[in-house]
Amino acid sequence: MSALSATSRHEYYVELGSSLPPPVQDKPEYRERRLTTAIEAFNALRPGDSYEGRLAVQIVLTGAHAAESLREAGINRENFPKMTLCRAQAASMMREERATRRMLAQEQKLRLAAASVAATAPAQPVMASAPPPSAEPQAAPPPVQATAAPPPPAPEPPPVTPLHPAVTPAVPPPSPEAIAKAEAFADEDMVAAAQIRHDRGVTPQSEAYFHHLTLPADPAVIDALVRGTSDLLTLLDDVGAEHLDTAA
Repeated sequence: MSALSATSRHEYYVELGSSLPPPVQDKPEYRERRLTTAIEAFNALRPGDSYEGRLAVQIVLTGAHAAESLREAGINRENFPKMTLCRAQAASMMREERATRRMLAQEQKLRLAAASVAATAPAQPVMASAPPPSAEPQAAPPPVQATAAPPPPAPEPPPVTPLHPAVTPAVPPPSPEAIAKAEAFADEDMVAAAQIRHDRGVTPQSEAYFHHLTLPADPAVIDALVRGTSDLLTLLDDVGAEHLDTAA
């Protein structure tokens, strides 16, 4: 049985209505239709408690905003950087949707398993009382002749470990200053930043292709563009791989 209360369900419906992207034609009947579709998708996920309801809201909203980003990419077909950024945002939203869907499935599996165990738990068996000891004396068992125990096996020598095991030094992450400069360059030209990340550095081909730009020369900034894990820099992985391969 679902433990999601009517109050929580109503609150999640209101959150869906306030967070969905507006329809193309922002009219009351279109907004109502979009909200009805989102509520039906929420109920189809069958959230069983308040936490599962929170995950279901995230799944519906990320899916709706991914569709909105793809619509924006179609509108900006003539503006390649804008179209590429919209596609990357859509891909990021769809990854979030799939990851949250896996989390919801795992939570539902654990909840159903716990409910099944609680419903089928066997009753504790009653311990049988021991019979009273006999009043008659029991005969003592015959003595057991001692036998010589076999000698214990010789202990195995301990394994020899090297005194100085080899340690691979960890590469430190990019500094916050380098991350900030890399994000500023990505804001200036997303495609050029994605090309540097795709090529794992600044190459002669990318310098010739983006000759109208001043590419970063600081190795720390280039390393941040290549290995940075901020929200903006990870979007560079989704920027038009087929076009980047052609440019390279």
